[in-house]
Amino acid sequence: MAYTISAILVLYCWIVAAILSFFLFLIGRFYEIKFGRKSHYQLFLLPLGLLTVAAVWDAFFANDNTGNPLLDFVGAFWPDLLFLVGGLVLIGLCYSLFRTMMGGRR
Repeated sequence: MAYTISAILVLYCWIVAAILSFFLFLIGRFYEIKFGRKSHYQLFLLPLGLLTVAAVWDAFFANDNTGNPLLDFVGAFWPDLLFLVGGLVLIGLCYSLFRTMMGGRR
């Protein structure tokens, strides 16, 4: 029972993060349509997918060596790697979108 509640809470947190990432996608799309400058908004779907897959994997499939679920944030290598890559890609895309919207050098 505690595992199910923990898994639901982990997924809830990552769903909120996915919604925020989707809003960044929509902001980039709006900017490209409205102002005609390439914002590469389609790339925001990549970290969205990586973070979603990692959250589901971490919430339901990440187990320790004895088969018990990992209820803390860090533990399984592959979901943690997906979180890292997704987060770094999201940071890079946010910075790129910021520079595009603020008229920085290309």
